[in-house]
Amino acid sequence: MYDRLTRTLWHQFTGEPIIGELVGSDVELTYFPTARTTWGDWLAEHPDTTVITREGARYPPWSYTHESDEKSIYFAYREDPETMFPIAHRDAVLAPKAEVLGVTVKGVAKAYPIEVLREERIVHDQIADVDLVVIASGSSSDAHIYENPDGLEFELVDDGSASGFPSEVVDQDGTVWKVSRERLVDASDSSRDLSVVPSNVSFWFGWFAFHRETELYGR
Repeated sequence: MYDRLTRTLWHQFTGEPIIGELVGSDVELTYFPTARTTWGDWLAEHPDTTVITREGARYPPWSYTHESDEKSIYFAYREDPETMFPIAHRDAVLAPKAEVLGVTVKGVAKAYPIEVLREERIVHDQIADVDLVVIASGSSSDAHIYENPDGLEFELVDDGSASGFPSEVVDQDGTVWKVSRERLVDASDSSRDLSVVPSNVSFWFGWFAFHRETELYGR
């Protein structure tokens, strides 16, 4: 991606300038967590959310066609199992367009298949001696990683029948934690929280192209 002001090309995974006048500077884009979720799940969590109008947006109304509609703008690309351009470095362990949640901790990259996260919902893991917990939706690609320095063991508060991104989890001591996309917060002591670790959802071919030494959860 590039910015129109300086025409600098930016690395979309790291936020670093790679071509343009800002290369070599200490300028770096700040990570801001987002959610790849469904409108239904988002609205349930944020009933007062606002939405940009189609008439005032950059793109015409027809470009907002639902992804399942063959007339949607990227339907053909999503349905095609292959990429639209050659990829020099591939790994066939996953399909090229399989979605993964990617993260880099202390220089060690790791990817978590979204399909697996939808099934497991909560994953306790360690990367570069850092304890982490991954919490995921069971119905969308919404998944986030949090620091877990005390090695807490979390599970869903309900029986797992609710498929959206969970609003609460409980640890091994029975303590309930509120879940947001920025942190986990002890419901009984708001001073106790676990911060989110920057991560992003991408296609496997894209993640692997820039992280050829990546670890893969489950392998």
